[in-house]
Amino acid sequence: MSTKLRRSKNIESADVGLVKDVIWKKSLQNRDTALLCSIRKSLIKKIPGLTEDFNKQSRRFGYWKGCDADKAYIYVQKKDLRIDLCISREHEKDLQKQGYIVKYQNNFQGRAGWLTGWHVPHSTEDLEQIVNWLCKAFEENL
Repeated sequence: MSTKLRRSKNIESADVGLVKDVIWKKSLQNRDTALLCSIRKSLIKKIPGLTEDFNKQSRRFGYWKGCDADKAYIYVQKKDLRIDLCISREHEKDLQKQGYIVKYQNNFQGRAGWLTGWHVPHSTEDLEQIVNWLCKAFEENL
């Protein structure tokens, strides 16, 4: 799977599939990436035609499939992953009931009605639950 420039000099994008690890690992060398790697591997198996990009500057992974617009973003932070999903903000309460912190981000996605600011600690062990929420943005039946 080849990688090409998507939108700017800071963004690397796969044609289809995942961005090669060598492209993003250096930018994230001081951050825990074990959970991120597990999420990426699960997403590529569950969502046919998934495409990923990586923004070196913001340490953000973006996901879409086919000709669709972006559906999910994962920001790799020191303490956790911050996830923005193209699903209704009404699901914030569901995530909070599951023990997650959700702090609305007043960014482009948040103003467009996305669920933004879902914080997932790097130590979280419920990979399946996280991946299922990400898949909701793609309306994949699991």
